[in-house]
Amino acid sequence: MTDEEKQEYRQKLIDTCKAYCRIDYDDDIEIVELMLDATMEEMTALIPDFDQYNMTSRQKLLTFASVKELYDNREKYQKDTKTLSNAVTSMLLKEIYGGVAE
Repeated sequence: MTDEEKQEYRQKLIDTCKAYCRIDYDDDIEIVELMLDATMEEMTALIPDFDQYNMTSRQKLLTFASVKELYDNREKYQKDTKTLSNAVTSMLLKEIYGGVAE
């Protein structure tokens, strides 16, 4: 993937993330991008063979849900530590341990 294709892919990911979070203005775009980058770093560290430019549907949904959780609760995270919702945690654990057992 070329650098230009990576930039286009990232921009599409940001746009979809904003839609998922129901953000229709650009005032907080830097915050959203930071949260997306942090989520990507976590997923890279935790999910074996994670490729941010070739994510599965579950990985994309996990990314959007994680950013939404961070964005919606950013004031709470500043005051105390709060865990991710059960659904997000469950998806992350499945990705870390290679998906659902067959």
